[in-house]
Amino acid sequence: MRKKIKVAVLMGGKSPEYEVSLVSGREVVKHLDTQKYEVLPVVVSKDGKEWLLKGVKELLATVKDEVSSVKDLVPTEKEVVPDRIPEWADVVFLAMHGPYGEDGTIQGMLEIVGIPYTGSGVLASALGMDKPMFRKIIQGAGIPSPKFLVLGKNERPDRVLDEFDLPLVVKPCCQGSSIGVSIVRSKANLEKALQKAFDFGSQAIVEEFLSGVEVTCGILGNDNPIALPVAEIIPKKEFFDYESKYVPEMSEEIVPARIPAKLTKKVQETALKVYQLIGCCGFGRVDMIISHSTPYVLEINTIPGLTPNSLLPKEAAAAGITYQQLIEKIIQFAMEKKISPR
Repeated sequence: MRKKIKVAVLMGGKSPEYEVSLVSGREVVKHLDTQKYEVLPVVVSKDGKEWLLKGVKELLATVKDEVSSVKDLVPTEKEVVPDRIPEWADVVFLAMHGPYGEDGTIQGMLEIVGIPYTGSGVLASALGMDKPMFRKIIQGAGIPSPKFLVLGKNERPDRVLDEFDLPLVVKPCCQGSSIGVSIVRSKANLEKALQKAFDFGSQAIVEEFLSGVEVTCGILGNDNPIALPVAEIIPKKEFFDYESKYVPEMSEEIVPARIPAKLTKKVQETALKVYQLIGCCGFGRVDMIISHSTPYVLEINTIPGLTPNSLLPKEAAAAGITYQQLIEKIIQFAMEKKISPR
């Protein structure tokens, strides 16, 4: 009998995306074939200090699809010591989003203990989460992205209006899932938007507002990655915010995107270029807005959501890849890559 691969699925952690991470982790656990894998679901506490073990059946029975209900999952067992995971698991599946899960922090710890993990390495993860650094790199490579500036807490807000016309976009520098993002349409709302972003760090990124078609393109692979079908996003609110991402009725997501074939190819080529430029591996997703027939890159997600409403699984499905096949590919890519600082 073929030996089962032992997979530890990490979810939760010190991030505003804690609840979403639990939904992603639940879906991964749910779809792992128990004929092929032994599964250890691990919930990292909100303060990051406890790694809590729940049985698969208990986890699936407790966690529901709706993000709001995931808060009901309160593990109590303390059965996992991080540096002993290599004694149990062959590979770690990272279903952690945002700071401490998607920014290279957990990746560095796993490299220290010497165990393969899904997704990109330390450097690519850190670059993907740091929006100003990411923008500098892709703009240096000639890839179109919105004009931006970085503003610190102690800098005068009027500096923004010296360089940008309204409307404009304000974001935290190192968050995901559109957390802390505001569209500013009047001078009176600028300070409030900046303060909202500063709630998540000492700096904010301010960028020009571009109107157009919002699209995203998933990528799979290590050395020879492939682009998935492009998804078109039609939010029912002002923009594709946190609620629009995770509440099904708050946005319409069309795969493949209703754009010309030539433009679809351009989006896919751009996504691949960004993915490889940053040094990503395993899987990722590049978000863009098409304005005046030009795809402008907004950001890269090095651990895209894997919830029932997430975009990457929908794009994979459009390519004929089931959810189960998707996570198996992600695990295989993890076990193929060498553990390295990238």
